Amino acid sequence: MKYMKFKNILLMTLVLSAFSCEDFIGGDLNADPNKPLSVPITGLTGQIQISLADVYGSSFSRWNSLFTQQVEGVARQWSSFNQYQIQAIRFDAAWSDCYENILNELGIVTSIAEENGYNHYLGVAKVIEAYTIMMMSDVWGDMPYTEAGQGSANFNPVFDDQATIIYPAVLSLLNEALTLFSGPAGAIAPGSEDLYYGGDIAAWTRATNAILARYYLHVGDLNNALSRAQASFTSRSHNMSYQYGTDPASGGWYRFNNGREGDIEFHPTMRALMTGLNDTDRLGVMDQTFTINGTPHPYFIAPFRQDLISYREIQFIIAEAEFRLNGNTATAQTAYLNGINASFVEMGFASGGDEYDDYVAQASVAAPVTEEKIMTQKYIGLFTQPEIWSDWRRTGIPALSPVSGSAVPTNWDYGQQTYLFNSNAPEPVLSPASLLKTGAIDWLSNW
Repeated sequence: MKYMKFKNILLMTLVLSAFSCEDFIGGDLNADPNKPLSVPITGLTGQIQISLADVYGSSFSRWNSLFTQQVEGVARQWSSFNQYQIQAIRFDAAWSDCYENILNELGIVTSIAEENGYNHYLGVAKVIEAYTIMMMSDVWGDMPYTEAGQGSANFNPVFDDQATIIYPAVLSLLNEALTLFSGPAGAIAPGSEDLYYGGDIAAWTRATNAILARYYLHVGDLNNALSRAQASFTSRSHNMSYQYGTDPASGGWYRFNNGREGDIEFHPTMRALMTGLNDTDRLGVMDQTFTINGTPHPYFIAPFRQDLISYREIQFIIAEAEFRLNGNTATAQTAYLNGINASFVEMGFASGGDEYDDYVAQASVAAPVTEEKIMTQKYIGLFTQPEIWSDWRRTGIPALSPVSGSAVPTNWDYGQQTYLFNSNAPEPVLSPASLLKTGAIDWLSNW
């Protein structure tokens, strides 16, 4: 990782260069005891994890599910966004959250862990870094990475190529993490401050393999996608997720619905798809107006569990990879049905219950599996999970018609601040139909 630890450097410079009365009084009159100059690694880890869950379950979830027509903007600015009338400034918050609250903070954790031999902490940091840059590159394409985080030393970091720098870095970080997890923890090991897994390194190993399965699926390596998926999650309890609490520490969609009541609703495209499949039980949970009025949405509750990668996603990866490699095998069929069942559980139904049994008994859902069936059920099963946009761009399933113009957007635009202050930023595309760039994610077209 090439982030400069500029925060530590800045703090040391201030300490060494400041004039004070310490020699006369025996203390630093300029030091605020309530604002320590350094934060222990145990204090940083949880906050980084919350920041990642927040941006993934808020900005990334809303935009990607809007573009894939799972949700629809119907009021105020969101009615314009639904028509792809989106200014670059709308992506500023997600961009800064990723760099300032996740990647920069990870630079500090990595520095502390490397200097002190905290191997398992270092492994966790590498996994989160890999996850974050893959998440970012999947929507933005090329992005600053090797020169990012240098502060005043470099206000114009280069935009590294997605295919030759960002994605290879993802793979390297994840493999390095697996090596670290297989060895000794070091003097300090992750514990309860690890809000995803409570310091369970076996769980982190499974999650790393799950992220690798997603990675390999993106780049079209089906054999490795299948093997990594099979080495990862075997139940919903293994999900890499963050559990939110009650208001105000509530989930991203709950907070949005509370503050922007009536702006977003369930999309007619998804409603028609699920209605055509007689998917009435799950539809009854999902198809609610996203308003509050004293009663929360039945799924987007305040204590929402935000998945970053899940068992149901992994089962659909197994089903897709196995089907593409070997056809309609028992392995593909079992994983396909497991993914659907896990989605029913996610919506509050009993595992293997009557609702699930009745649904999968239909010819339009049951085996034999097909690519169309797998990707359709994954699209439904990963409701508002950002990954569904990558799936749609890879496969074109389900078929979507643009709401406006001639094409559904395939990239986010960079934030306005990036265009204003980084001379290396690519030129924005100012199309009347869409302010989003298209075609940067070439690796998604390699099937």
